[in-house]
Amino acid sequence: MTDRKFTPPTEFPAEYVDGDGNKAVILGRGPHELFPFIGYDCDGDAFAWTEHGRGYPLGASLFDLHDIPKRITTWHNVYANWVDHQCSTRSDADEHHSVDDTAKRLCVYRIERDEDGGNPEIFVEEV
Repeated sequence: MTDRKFTPPTEFPAEYVDGDGNKAVILGRGPHELFPFIGYDCDGDAFAWTEHGRGYPLGASLFDLHDIPKRITTWHNVYANWVDHQCSTRSDADEHHSVDDTAKRLCVYRIERDEDGGNPEIFVEEV
């Protein structure tokens, strides 16, 4: 993974992904000064991380924690000759579809993507 972003947890358990994209969970804080966050990795093995989400051994970015990317969802009305602008909810897409009789709405695309635009997925929903 690139461009690591780690937001320290305020509630436990807290879920993250490691440098390989695998799930890791911080269960709480321990007494160790250098590695206060304790939890487990994707294999269920006990693990500890620094205050900045760095894993042991330091410098092995494979074990560093990253925030789980937020998914953004938009809806788009699809017509025979065009795809309409994005709507923030399905009900907005239903409410703002073209009422022109010549423009028959065929379906609604639901597009889910990461905050940075990566990992897009398109789903076709009936009208």
